[in-house]
Amino acid sequence: MNTGFKNLSLNKAKLNFFQSGDKESISQDDSLLTCHRVSKSFGALKAVNQLSFEVPEGIVFGIGGPNGAGKTTLFDLICGVQKVNNGEVIFNKQNITNQQPHKICHTGIARTFQLNAAFETMTVRENVMVGIHHGVENKEIPNLYFSRQDVINADSALSLVGLSDIADKVVSTLTHLELKLLMIASAITTNPKLLLLDEPVGGLIPNEIEKIEKVVARLVKEKGLTIILIEHVMRFLVGLSDEVMIMNHGEKLYQGQAEEMINDKKVIEVYLGEGTSANFQKLKKKKDNILDEDENLSLVEEIKDEWSKDVEIAAKSLMTQKKIGKIYPIDFLKLSKIIDRKTDTNKSTKIARIAESLIKAHNNSEDLSQLFEMLSRAISETSSLRSSYKKIKKPISDEDNSNNRSKLIEEAALKLIHSKDNKKDTEKDMEFLKQALIWEKKND
Repeated sequence: MNTGFKNLSLNKAKLNFFQSGDKESISQDDSLLTCHRVSKSFGALKAVNQLSFEVPEGIVFGIGGPNGAGKTTLFDLICGVQKVNNGEVIFNKQNITNQQPHKICHTGIARTFQLNAAFETMTVRENVMVGIHHGVENKEIPNLYFSRQDVINADSALSLVGLSDIADKVVSTLTHLELKLLMIASAITTNPKLLLLDEPVGGLIPNEIEKIEKVVARLVKEKGLTIILIEHVMRFLVGLSDEVMIMNHGEKLYQGQAEEMINDKKVIEVYLGEGTSANFQKLKKKKDNILDEDENLSLVEEIKDEWSKDVEIAAKSLMTQKKIGKIYPIDFLKLSKIIDRKTDTNKSTKIARIAESLIKAHNNSEDLSQLFEMLSRAISETSSLRSSYKKIKKPISDEDNSNNRSKLIEEAALKLIHSKDNKKDTEKDMEFLKQALIWEKKND
């Protein structure tokens, strides 16, 4: 399977295969975005803690780190969705700290989100035109119709991301990949100088990741955008980023070239794991052309781990009690006991860390609204990722073979059929997978 990662070379000074030139000595005056000692706390939780970094114009700047490291919160602070407690955000030599989100958008910053966000009852083209209408300038009184130029601009954006063929399709019928591309198309119609991509390949399979990779390449090459992307898929992060920053507990753990991360003991200990060095060597030798499960090991472990599941269930129960207005101290106590049950003191998840802060804030009689909001978002993110993981692992019906996940089914079925150890699979499941594979080949 070709995943589009064949041509990566980590021996170059810069990892971005579509970018050239040495940006090692870029000065502060060349920075498009500067965050200076930026901090954000939610009660006792320090989501971002005195974080400072600069992003030069015209590069792809990758941000990685474990769940709960503060990556998405950082995007929220840059875009004005959340208010900065301390520090400054400077964009294009303008101080945009704590400005309103729409004003920041109009200065030239656009973003996408982890969870797909779109108007589901509207068409693909109409969604993009909404971005054009409101994202370029402030309109106190919106127009009653879209102009011809709006339609032209929308079609241009859809062509750039490869969605021209489904421009008139209703958004509720789109695939996960198409929704990801739609968010990117809507973002670039605001004519940004800086594009923030929050996990653009989250939940996607290798051939889908290749499509996103090509789109990002075109955005930099043809549109001249500066891109900051958050991603857990290491091959995507390493392959596209000129520079990488790794965050942990709201602080900067590492900043520099991606291939140098394997020499940083703190990065290996906190984020990559001891086995990652070998994976980076595979990238350098170009011997591995498909995504391995190990590259998303932290997510897979979290999905499989029983303690993590129990914490998630207890957190969902707490959120349910809050929604119905019948939340009691014992509900916090139940969640606290499950969190304390972990046997590995180093083990943690985003939900668990937010839940711990929520419990502490409750015990100190502090305001819980922001923490409940964060917990709700974390639960939604984890549930979405868990659902995506299950879809990859289970066989699917004939009706689903029409979508763009057919290659994954074929690969998974072949791997299972030729596996040396089939004890865990019933004969019925094996026969189902074989028939699914045969059906796919007949309908190519």
